[in-house]
Amino acid sequence: MKIQSFLQKFSIIILFSFISIVLRAETIHQWSVYTISFKSAKDYPNPYADIPSQSNGDLLHVVFEGTTGAAMGKRITLVGFWDGGREWRVNFTPPYTGNWKYISVAGDKSLNGKRGSFEVIPWTEVEKTANPTRRGLIRVNKTGDNAGHYFEYSDGHPFLWIADTWWNWTKKDIYFDTYKKLVDDRAEKGFTIGQLFIPGNGWSKKNSLLDTTYAVLDTENMKRVEEMISYANSKGITIWIHGWWGGKDLDKSIGTGKMQQWWRYLIHRFSAYNVIWIVAGEYNLYNYGSLGLDFWNDLGKMIKQEDPYERITGIHNTPPFWFGGKEAPQWSTADVLHDETWLDYNQCQVGHGKFANEMIPQIVKNAYNLQPVKPIVVTEPWYEFKEGEASGADIRFGAWSAILSGAAGHSYGGGNVWFAGVKESPSTEDSELSGQKELTLNYNGAMSVKYLVSFFKNYEWWNYSPHPELVLDYPQPFCLADTGKEYIVYLRYGGVAKIFFGKMAINKQIQYFWFDPATGESLKKITAAGDEFMWFECPNPQNTSNPENKDWVLFVNIVK
Repeated sequence: MKIQSFLQKFSIIILFSFISIVLRAETIHQWSVYTISFKSAKDYPNPYADIPSQSNGDLLHVVFEGTTGAAMGKRITLVGFWDGGREWRVNFTPPYTGNWKYISVAGDKSLNGKRGSFEVIPWTEVEKTANPTRRGLIRVNKTGDNAGHYFEYSDGHPFLWIADTWWNWTKKDIYFDTYKKLVDDRAEKGFTIGQLFIPGNGWSKKNSLLDTTYAVLDTENMKRVEEMISYANSKGITIWIHGWWGGKDLDKSIGTGKMQQWWRYLIHRFSAYNVIWIVAGEYNLYNYGSLGLDFWNDLGKMIKQEDPYERITGIHNTPPFWFGGKEAPQWSTADVLHDETWLDYNQCQVGHGKFANEMIPQIVKNAYNLQPVKPIVVTEPWYEFKEGEASGADIRFGAWSAILSGAAGHSYGGGNVWFAGVKESPSTEDSELSGQKELTLNYNGAMSVKYLVSFFKNYEWWNYSPHPELVLDYPQPFCLADTGKEYIVYLRYGGVAKIFFGKMAINKQIQYFWFDPATGESLKKITAAGDEFMWFECPNPQNTSNPENKDWVLFVNIVK
């Protein structure tokens, strides 16, 4: 009996020990970043310089295989990246829930054959709402009546591109708390993308992550950049990454092999984060940097092939009236690259100034109507460099006219944010803004972007399409509509406009209200008898010196 009692107790101990081990098994959430660290027994003189420019001959691979649940049968192979000294790492994000296992494969014996496993669980809908990057990566929507015209997360939730310009924020001397203040503010305002330059060829030594030979990596600053991306993701912001900027004679100053090498490193290090790839900034400067259009096409194809998650890839253009853009002129990538299969969507940079800003709806319309259908986004409009230099109304015109003309979103740039001229790291780009004590976060245009986001959150904008033909007797007609149901009209100059609803509105009621895009205020909803044509007169705002030029947004709903 004593032996039996002992065995029962022993069995219980073993059982609870097993349960304890199971409970301690590593568990992560879907789309989270799972990092595996390796330490080599060898000292390599310069592992970054050893990276092949093409996908062949990398030192370390890690193979991930799903073993249960939705992950069953899925296989993803990642290339490891050097993290300084003898340290190597792999960053993995699981697209599927269930159990995964992994094994490392390396020519270096000290890195080879490392095994492990973990479980992946889903986020709840509440958790996804708190942080939309938990919904997965950004892709082009392929279903529904507006397929191809807008973006969505991996779980199918629509994604409205609202970006802020962070070109120079990889500078080594910027305090991380300053960056966090920027991210926190933009997240609160509803921005969904931070346009970050992670430069192989930066504008100064402060922000370049490679040395002047493009062969030596600043691993310490790269760790900081990774922390920046991680923090933005934690606040619901996707990071745009471009690793090169256009310029003169890039074939001589850098060379194609080193440009490919840098991109391979960026993908290996950051592909697990919620990022999107931008092949280059202003790639067409000086006749494509003397590299030729074929090179940029090949680089775009390589990025698509290298990325195991097939996220969206684009490229940033220079407008034709700028000094370096005249030799390869294009208002958007739709003018030159639209038919390329690696290009998932079109970007437009109109440049800066009143003339450029006025081009936005025309350029968006042209790209929107091309086949095959691809989203179009204005990624560099007129910046709000100094407060009042481009008025809040000009910034609003750019954003509202773009989206109501069919754009999948809009970018913003302003103040000392776009070039990162902050107190601890002054910028010589603009002497009036250099070294400001506070970030210029709340210009009129930036606040107007916040109000735009708050407006569109209330509607299924992805079901709407542009219908300027419905706005009559008005100088600039902008209308986004789910015809027969809901209409959004932007009246830039205030005043009066006639809207065509057709026979579907006769004998029905309509409800409408006015939204002030400069303040975010919605006026009282009004109910009226519907008709084929109806006139709408903008409110007369108080305390405005020129009320006839005050912009308004009209929302109309036809009640069944």
